[in-house]
Amino acid sequence: MISASDRTSQFQEALVAAQGEIAYLDSWDELWDFAASLGDDTPVVSPAAHGFLRRGELPDSEDPLRSIADRSVGITVAALGVAETGSLLLVERAPVDRAVSLLTRHLVIAVGQDDIVDELAEGFRWLADQPRAAAYATFVTGPSRTADIERSLTIGVQGPSRLTAAVLT
Repeated sequence: MISASDRTSQFQEALVAAQGEIAYLDSWDELWDFAASLGDDTPVVSPAAHGFLRRGELPDSEDPLRSIADRSVGITVAALGVAETGSLLLVERAPVDRAVSLLTRHLVIAVGQDDIVDELAEGFRWLADQPRAAAYATFVTGPSRTADIERSLTIGVQGPSRLTAAVLT
């Protein structure tokens, strides 16, 4: 078991290697200000993150996909981070949460510094111990990548082109 600061450093190193970005923030208010500065419109907030932020624009309940698509910045929350891979575990209970994590151009994922575990196996163990209430669980490592048979890599075609882990200290 590594120390919390070493774990956070390892998480940062792995995330940056996967072309992700990282920000260390002290509060949800600071997270909001940070995310709002990243785009040219108001960030869209997943219902999962809205419970913590208590502000921001929720997706339109009548047509959530249209209200999320092509937004500059989306904010959601991770259940945990994985130091070994720089991954973030999203446990999404509703399709609208998943839509925020897939359809915005720059995804900001909040994770508590104390919620970063050493290895991917710990993430799977954590997930196995949870009640089956979640509809979707995804390990996200950096921005969306798509490659074809000719090894042409494209960023952001099937998900966000930028990803920032907002580590709440």
